[in-house]
Amino acid sequence: MSDEVILKVSGQAFRGWTSVVIEKSMHQMVGSFGLATTDLFPGEAKKWNIILGDECIVEINEQKVITGYVEDILIDYDADTHNIQFGGRDKTGDLVDCSFDGKAKEWKGLTIKEIVERLCNPFDIDVVVDNSVSTEANAVWPDSLKADEGDTVFDLITRVCQMKSILPISYSDGKLTLTQAGVKYKAHDALLPGENILKGSFDQSNKDRFRTYIVKGQGTGEDTKSVFDFTGSVGRTTDDVISRYRPIIIFTETKCDSGRCLERAKWEMNKRAGGSRSLEYEVQGWTQSNGKIWPLNAMVQVKDNILGVNETLLISALSFTVNESGTVTRMKVVHPDTFTVLQKLVKSGWDWMR
Repeated sequence: MSDEVILKVSGQAFRGWTSVVIEKSMHQMVGSFGLATTDLFPGEAKKWNIILGDECIVEINEQKVITGYVEDILIDYDADTHNIQFGGRDKTGDLVDCSFDGKAKEWKGLTIKEIVERLCNPFDIDVVVDNSVSTEANAVWPDSLKADEGDTVFDLITRVCQMKSILPISYSDGKLTLTQAGVKYKAHDALLPGENILKGSFDQSNKDRFRTYIVKGQGTGEDTKSVFDFTGSVGRTTDDVISRYRPIIIFTETKCDSGRCLERAKWEMNKRAGGSRSLEYEVQGWTQSNGKIWPLNAMVQVKDNILGVNETLLISALSFTVNESGTVTRMKVVHPDTFTVLQKLVKSGWDWMR
């Protein structure tokens, strides 16, 4: 069966797209789509029965990949063609865009799960807690969480989750899932040159990495004091890969003891370290040999003798497209500890870092 994308809106299913871009990422908390085709009813766009703001579902081979809203409609034409394009995102796109505007500006004595649920409730977005973070998500937030003027809901959710290495992810159901990296899914197929890999690349950069990470929790001093008079807790960790003097100081948005500051420092270090070593692959088709689409936040075996990589890595981003090669999946894979407080790196024959 050839790959097929279906857009479902108001009980109708639309097929036959000439251009497809569907993107999912662990870094953005929201998936997006863009679908284009020849306009079946030129000059009579209403016959599509699709309007901005409609709820929609996008499927690949009857497997759901997006549950969200139609946010863009583009119609263009020339003497020979009439085209129409629909774009949109997961429901969680509202969390990324919108400022917090609730009555409560401060939460105290609530669990992380309860805080996230209260932030998502006005947007009618359910919160799912994966078993991997059940203990962390049900722990009471030790201090009060305050919303500053202009904070987006995404900012607040990220602030709460990152302290416990919790990942807020949108999969395909329109819900916000709290999880960890690589614990729920495993790819059925390995990535192998000469078999399913069309293209591969290994991107390495230390520009955004530092030798020393210093995280400082909020102090209790007077507002008139300079930041250089800081008296709060401090956490410090070192990235041994960076040999020269390169410090960075990060101030937390809430009060933290030294243990939580250290966890935050390790999280920041590993997020930057993982992002500095990324593999990107392009494979034919949108599905694996078992008929399932390539999964986000899944472990995949990479056996690439060309780039010198033999590791089980994490799929952190996906893009399903159509080009001159037909249907293609592009994926970004990183070390699974990128989103944890552990300290490891991708090993590669092209990476001379220890």
